[in-house]
Amino acid sequence: MKLSIKDNTTMKMKFGLFAVLIALTGTLHAQVLDKPVAIVRLESTENIGQRELRSQVQMIEAQLQTTLTAEQRMEVLEASIAEVLIMQAAERDRITVSRPEIEQGIAQQRQSLGPQVTQDQFRQVIESQVGMSWDQYVEQVERRLTQEKYVLQTKRSLFENVPQPTEREIRRVYEENATDFNNPAMVRFEHLFWDTRNSTSAERRERRNHAEELYRELRNGSSSFDDMMDRSVDDSRFRGDDFGYLLRTDQQNRALLGPEFVDNLFDLERGQVSRVLESNVGYHIARIRDRRSAKLLELDDPLLPGQSMTVRRQIQNYLLMEKQQETFERALREIIDELREDADITVFEQNLSW
Repeated sequence: MKLSIKDNTTMKMKFGLFAVLIALTGTLHAQVLDKPVAIVRLESTENIGQRELRSQVQMIEAQLQTTLTAEQRMEVLEASIAEVLIMQAAERDRITVSRPEIEQGIAQQRQSLGPQVTQDQFRQVIESQVGMSWDQYVEQVERRLTQEKYVLQTKRSLFENVPQPTEREIRRVYEENATDFNNPAMVRFEHLFWDTRNSTSAERRERRNHAEELYRELRNGSSSFDDMMDRSVDDSRFRGDDFGYLLRTDQQNRALLGPEFVDNLFDLERGQVSRVLESNVGYHIARIRDRRSAKLLELDDPLLPGQSMTVRRQIQNYLLMEKQQETFERALREIIDELREDADITVFEQNLSW
């Protein structure tokens, strides 16, 4: 590797810019007025300009709400250099990602914000909060996935030998965090449901009246809750569903349904049928199928009733992901060191000040 740090003399600056002009004929017009902060060559010569780096720094500063130091700016530059090296190496080795892989990567990031986030909402987050256009974001995802694929393929042997978590490691994590493995109070209920979303006042009154009519049948014994669940299959005015478990601490459902509705459910006993309850989304007649008090979980307890995922398996997955991440970081460091040995890199440190 040939690495040099240029001082701030006019002669050396002119030489650096001259090298950029000679090497970057394809992007000459865009780069000619920009100061270089680094010139990187592995397979081809690429300029990292001050405007480009400043934009990255400003984006990070906006997200962290702080001003980066000179040392931290250098770290951003080093990351940019590493990205250039890996992308050139990937192109050399013909490693690419397909459109479905890019779409899957975008979907995974969107789902990390919550299952309710739509594609349009996610796009708004990217453009308004991250501060880049959608096309820029898609390009960034493609570059990230390409780099990840290059690392995984180049250092395949490292990833094939990631050890499984031991029983001792699993138990240590559990014992150090035992109070974090708990179930809050929860109820499981089934309900007769009249949806009032996107309905007029007259439609809401009609649905409330129908709900009250069925509740009177329940009270006088002329029909049972099970009969009404069956009846809902053929009656389009309402439906019968098993909601599943509702956790006392589930803030998302509490906001969706309304705190009063949730509190009313938790006031009911197992097997008890409610009166007509109003939520933010409609009218309900609920029957409690199960209720459970808050409890600490043992290692082999399921995370939630009826789930196959246990505390042990969750810890095992967490530890394995941690080991895989450590392996990826090790592989990345090795690759960057190897590529830097084969590359020509010139850093204009004085241009990190603006």
